[in-house]
Amino acid sequence: MDYKTYELSKTEYLKGALIYISMCAIVAYFFYRSVAVFTVLLPGFVFFGRFYKNYLNGKRKKKLLEEFSETLNSVSVNMRAGYSIENAFLEAYKDIKLFYGKESLMGEEILRIRRGLEINITLEELVDNLSARSGAEEIEMFSDVLKSAKRNGGNITEVLADTASRIRESICVDAEIETIMAEKKLELRIMEGMPFIILMYLNITSVGYFDILYEGIFGRIFMTAALIVYVAALMLGRKVMRINV
Repeated sequence: MDYKTYELSKTEYLKGALIYISMCAIVAYFFYRSVAVFTVLLPGFVFFGRFYKNYLNGKRKKKLLEEFSETLNSVSVNMRAGYSIENAFLEAYKDIKLFYGKESLMGEEILRIRRGLEINITLEELVDNLSARSGAEEIEMFSDVLKSAKRNGGNITEVLADTASRIRESICVDAEIETIMAEKKLELRIMEGMPFIILMYLNITSVGYFDILYEGIFGRIFMTAALIVYVAALMLGRKVMRINV
């Protein structure tokens, strides 16, 4: 599996299409009250699809790193128990299957490693292959240390255990930040929806109050400007919430 690209399943494609159609309907109604605008916006799904793929791929990469962190933890424990690095990886499959199920990402990767070892491909090559496919710095770091430790010898158990610990700490910090930011992200989503809730309320309680904004060239220009400001604020808010460690 190449983690740098993402192919939508039929279910994901349908879900993405429904989300985009809903967005088009909201924009067309609240900003223009025009079926024509709704129709014009629909082809934009081509661009939304790319964003949606990147979003899902980001979630998958986070899941991979979470499972990789747990794999390293299991590998470290197994090596301290006397297993070789190769067997420590293979034994880690039991823990990953227990925690994440048979369909887990790292479960599949460990099975790939098992098949590779059976045909005499070295563990270094197999982990390096995972690193290249994942595009994750943490996995690349582990791959580099593994190759160096195998090449130079020494106490490979301590070296890899220390590296695994540092990588797990980095991944855990990311997870903690994500937890801390969850409340702020919820507040942001509420703020993003408030303008539509207010407009809906006013449309129900004060029928015709905003009709002037949907009639004539000046009304259309004003609402288009409002839409641009709203989208810019939305993008800024999401950029602020994006933290890299």
